[in-house]
Amino acid sequence: MTANQTHSPLPSGNDISLPWHLRLPSPLEQDFRFYSRNSAAGVASGALLLIAILLVCAMLLESLIGTEILMQTWRPRLFSLMVTGGCLALCHQPRWRDWLPPALLLLAFTLSFSGIYLGVVIDHPLSYVFFLQTPLSVVMISTLFRLPLHSTMISTVVMTGAMITGLFFAREYSPYEHLTLTLLSLAFISMSLFGQYVYEKLLRKHFLSEHVLYQHRDELHSANQILESQATVDGMTGCINRRGMEARLNHLYHLLKQQSPDAPERINLLLFDIDFFKQYNDTYGHPAGDECLKKVSGVPLSMVQAEKDFAARYGGEEFVIVLTDSSFNDALVFAERMRNRVEQLGLPHSGSRVNQVVTISIGVACSDGGAENGAALLKQADEALYQAKGAGRNRVAMMNTQGMVEMLT
Repeated sequence: MTANQTHSPLPSGNDISLPWHLRLPSPLEQDFRFYSRNSAAGVASGALLLIAILLVCAMLLESLIGTEILMQTWRPRLFSLMVTGGCLALCHQPRWRDWLPPALLLLAFTLSFSGIYLGVVIDHPLSYVFFLQTPLSVVMISTLFRLPLHSTMISTVVMTGAMITGLFFAREYSPYEHLTLTLLSLAFISMSLFGQYVYEKLLRKHFLSEHVLYQHRDELHSANQILESQATVDGMTGCINRRGMEARLNHLYHLLKQQSPDAPERINLLLFDIDFFKQYNDTYGHPAGDECLKKVSGVPLSMVQAEKDFAARYGGEEFVIVLTDSSFNDALVFAERMRNRVEQLGLPHSGSRVNQVVTISIGVACSDGGAENGAALLKQADEALYQAKGAGRNRVAMMNTQGMVEMLT
């Protein structure tokens, strides 16, 4: 990288700005809710177990303070434990996780309102501590469960309002005790909400960074596919080019030798070229020659059907067709049909010495003949093609399993 070039790193989230209310466009907001819910669900189980343990410990402590206190608290505690168990069940059922955030809010309201109720009805010097369940509920949904900020704020306002209302009905223990309790709760609540705001802001930035990176990866994958296509496909004919042909042929041979489950039973290779193509170019010109190549290559392209089979331009007017899982006889039938279809195209060729239309000569070889690799198989097909041309062109020749060339009649 030169001195005057600037480095452009991938997005980390620090360069993303969000509105103060953190709202995203509707489609992204829905995706973020799903993303946030799944991230929170991973830690919810442990947090719920902790709450269940604390509720049991609270009942044990209340039983030590006095049996009359336990007689008043056991029902709200038991109901809170039941709601906690329901939330745990939702955590372990992915198909029910859409109900997890409202269930956690229900748990928070249960703890808050039960604390307010117990703080009002229980006549004990320590009954004011029940009101502290409201700020603890806010801490729970904002810190432990990381519920969405907007629903957390609305729930906090409702629970705090209920707590302050309950304090007016509770007995006065000392001057300004209720005011002190309210201010202390508001301090806890405000710090929790601020921490939740900072956390959700960072989480939303991380989500947007992941979204941008996903788009970059998708665009990069598409670009790589285009580049790979451009690198392995012949631009004129639409066939695979020589580089792509060699890579695919070598891969098929590798599977064949490794006896892979995806390996073909055999590999049939057809090599053909256009008869007297040089004379065609000299007679009709190179633009007409290009059109001839396109029309002739369209024949094998239309005939190749199997997923692993392919047609490739080997070079100039020479083409290769690879057929897998076909018998040698089927490959010979394919070759003869292809030769016939090219002839039936009726492309005029006054410079040909065998016909007045464009024709092709084909050499066929099979991996069953003992070729050790793609290059050896191609050499066998080339030898068969050479003898087909020597025998008069516009015909099919094959390399048999004994290494002898025979003409297809």
